[in-house]
Amino acid sequence: MASILDYIECPNCKTEVYSDFYYKTGEEYVNCSNCGYHYSATIINRDKKLSELTEADWNIKELKNPYGAYRIKVYHSIATQCGSLETESEYAELLQHLSNNDNVEFCSMSRLVDGKIVTEIIIDNGPYTDSAGYTAEDRELNS
Repeated sequence: MASILDYIECPNCKTEVYSDFYYKTGEEYVNCSNCGYHYSATIINRDKKLSELTEADWNIKELKNPYGAYRIKVYHSIATQCGSLETESEYAELLQHLSNNDNVEFCSMSRLVDGKIVTEIIIDNGPYTDSAGYTAEDRELNS
């Protein structure tokens, strides 16, 4: 599928966010990694032609006032998991999950508080091997 990536203003926090619009289908995804705002419009029923789609064939979700956006980097992965949390209780669940996980290299939470983005570093263990090739054990021996 072909898409158009664009940067737009977040409807929630007014920072720059990316929009991924699939022009052949009309599907769209907007995610704010600063405040957690999310919008998605996806086709549910792919058995129909685009011209035959009705409102019932679409799944539209919007998280207008999220609790925040998280980023988690685990060891032995090149990817960073990003997502939105709707409520403070989801944030508490995330903290509980992280407390039992030794595989997390880094985790942060960004929130819109009183009109400003506030970022909290939850875990910062540093990489096992840094860009110079030193392991965590090497760094401990040299400190």
